[in-house]
Amino acid sequence: MEKKGNLLEQIADLDTARRNHIAEKYPEMLWRFEMTAKYYQRVAKAKETGEHLAWTNFAMVPEVFWAMDIIPVVVEGICSLTCQTPQQATKYIDVAEVFVPDYLCSANKTAIGAIHAGAVPPPDIMVNPSAPCDSGLMTYPLLAELYKNMSYFCIDVPYFRDERAYQYIAGELRQLMSFLEEKTGRKLDLDKLRQTVQNSSVAHDWMLRGWKLTEAIPCPVRSTDMIQDSGLLMIFAGTPELIDYAKMRYQTTKETADKKESGIGEEKIRLVWTYGVPVYDYSFYRWLEREYGAISIPGQNIFDVNVLADIDDNSDYDTILRALAEKVTFMPMSRECGGPWEYFVDRTLDICKRYKADAAIFGGHIACKHSWAIAQLVKARLYDELGIPALNIELDVFDPRMTDLDTLKAKFDDFLAML
Repeated sequence: MEKKGNLLEQIADLDTARRNHIAEKYPEMLWRFEMTAKYYQRVAKAKETGEHLAWTNFAMVPEVFWAMDIIPVVVEGICSLTCQTPQQATKYIDVAEVFVPDYLCSANKTAIGAIHAGAVPPPDIMVNPSAPCDSGLMTYPLLAELYKNMSYFCIDVPYFRDERAYQYIAGELRQLMSFLEEKTGRKLDLDKLRQTVQNSSVAHDWMLRGWKLTEAIPCPVRSTDMIQDSGLLMIFAGTPELIDYAKMRYQTTKETADKKESGIGEEKIRLVWTYGVPVYDYSFYRWLEREYGAISIPGQNIFDVNVLADIDDNSDYDTILRALAEKVTFMPMSRECGGPWEYFVDRTLDICKRYKADAAIFGGHIACKHSWAIAQLVKARLYDELGIPALNIELDVFDPRMTDLDTLKAKFDDFLAML
């Protein structure tokens, strides 16, 4: 039965219930759920505790918010978790489509619908980069205009990636920090910013080690582990809690890899997803693992750089902003889709080589029109250069009504039968 009231409270309660179940039944796995359970309780209580919430796009760097004692809430993450609630994201998508075009991204529509339905109060602050998502770029300024008490800031991201671009984005981040100071009434503590960025660097280093281990055959983790870990980086980068999590993730992955064991049982097929991965029902990945021995590698979710590694106690403000600016361009999806099509193709070829893919899956999220423009080109390059077959499927990452689970399974039955 649907719980009335704040959607954020519902998500927090569900996450806490999951954490408590794990603590009772599988205490050795509690490290995987403790951090998020505490976080969503904090998010749900932010209004009553007086903490500032910033709704952000998944391609935004969270370090700037943690450094200012602002809680970043990734809109796409909330949408993903809403898929697991009784009403799912579809309820709020339907509400939103009364007010906005149906071709906007379902993640944005979930946020719009939840606000319109009175299921969640508007955030204090909303921040997103101009790349790579046209839907977000269209949506958030309109929300800010609709809700007069919402403060909005957009990071302008250039088309190309070079030193000139990084310096330009650094200037945008400087303006953002001033904006956050004005809205919170707090001055930036440079020492805290340094520590936050150093925390992020350490966590990324541990995660990088873990990502490297997942290239082994067999893969030592499950498909959903890799999908969900990227979401944690988008929220918690900069916090000491993420360091603890990343260490444990590396250690447990290494134990399995050292024994040359698989995270899914017997691995028979390795699928690299080159674009979106459906999150409306995670049982789909367990079905692939069980029925076909197929591990799903979420290519876009793999954050395999650490551009903050050189930040130390002596780093000045300009150096820190320059490093964060470069990270903006390496965030998943911005990395592939934030510039010329070569960025996407080169990344796809590289990830399929490194993971020794048997096949590639292009999960074409219906709202991402920019990616569909080169889907066939990527498919041809993969086959011509690597001999890897590819399946192009149209779906909505968050809304099962576009391509439901049975339809998705049928497409994979046909495709995997060829392999």
